[in-house]
Amino acid sequence: MRGCPLMNLSRICSRTGAMPAMRRVSSTTGVMIVTGCGRLISGSLNLFECILMEQVLASVTTSRTAQKAGQKFQNCDHKEWAQYTISAHAVQCAMFNSTHTFVGLALARTSPHRWVPYLTVTAIIAANLPDIEILTGLAGTPTYIQYHRGITHTFIGIPVLSLALALAMYIFSGDFWRTFLVSLLVMATHPALDYANTYGLRPFLPFSGKWYYGDTLFIIDPILDLILLAGIIASYRAKKNRLLFAWASILVALAYIGARVELRNEARAQISAFAATIPNFESSAVQPSMLNPWSWDGVIETRNEFIKVRVHTRRGVEGELARMPKGNPSEIIGHAVSARSAAVFMGFARFPVTRVEETESGYRVMFIDFRFYNERARTAFAAEVLLDQSLDVVKDTLSFNKTVN
Repeated sequence: MRGCPLMNLSRICSRTGAMPAMRRVSSTTGVMIVTGCGRLISGSLNLFECILMEQVLASVTTSRTAQKAGQKFQNCDHKEWAQYTISAHAVQCAMFNSTHTFVGLALARTSPHRWVPYLTVTAIIAANLPDIEILTGLAGTPTYIQYHRGITHTFIGIPVLSLALALAMYIFSGDFWRTFLVSLLVMATHPALDYANTYGLRPFLPFSGKWYYGDTLFIIDPILDLILLAGIIASYRAKKNRLLFAWASILVALAYIGARVELRNEARAQISAFAATIPNFESSAVQPSMLNPWSWDGVIETRNEFIKVRVHTRRGVEGELARMPKGNPSEIIGHAVSARSAAVFMGFARFPVTRVEETESGYRVMFIDFRFYNERARTAFAAEVLLDQSLDVVKDTLSFNKTVN
């Protein structure tokens, strides 16, 4: 790290310029390495990391050290230092925390700051606090998957976390009940937004572990973020009607989400009508795209396989993207699913696929969630279990970016 001229400015470095050159995720070990432009996106999406990175970017663009770094900065080893021992789920299947933060800021701007001290700080923390279960990733990827979107995202967890935050902020605000109200209202938006994507939510833990899916918003929604950010900036710059701009951004954001819900329902109707013509059809679902609200990925489940198609709300089903046999139950799979990685996977997977391959020393069993299958890269969220000839587990891993042949 001696070769990096920016290490004197911050303990977090990022490589500036152009778009990301490489992104490699190894979720089996819980390590995400990101090399790219302007900022590092860690799986924890921690608010304090975002603040620190903002300071790094400011230093990169304004400091004399960075301006003089030149080619030495571009060739330094800081990019290799950017390794986070956290789960890489956020790259694929969780609502990006910028949206949660912008919601917290926007809601804070809708109220007079004198109503409760430290309103903005409380709102930002409340908007992100349910993701505190990221700490379970320290125990490994299976533990993280088991507890993510868990008790901190439930009807029980949100009030408890709000109470804890209000007690902590009471030291600074001196007003417990108003701080608690702000915490509760803002924090309730977190599971609501998380429900909106394809990852899903388990709101009734610990009484029920059933997953519920909104299938409405992509994990990173630039349109929603821009709507909220525009209102936040306008409310800060406005000399008058500050609250009006904040409320306007909230209302426009709600209208946008409402439009997305309508388009989702239309996509569901399109794929349901198409799927009804397929023999042995059982169920179907749609998944949103990031920028085009009219384009959706549809998943059709039949008795023996899963099929992914492209759905356009105006033109209907436009073509098949991929299909994958479910796999048949067997003694081999029964032994493989006893492995921790496989057991956790099966509790999470929405469209599970199993594959068995015979090896020289036994069997290789793959558990794939077709929901996150990338047909272009041929990768998916998957668990892999190696068995010996006696069907005893030799090794098991869980990866968000597993190659699927």
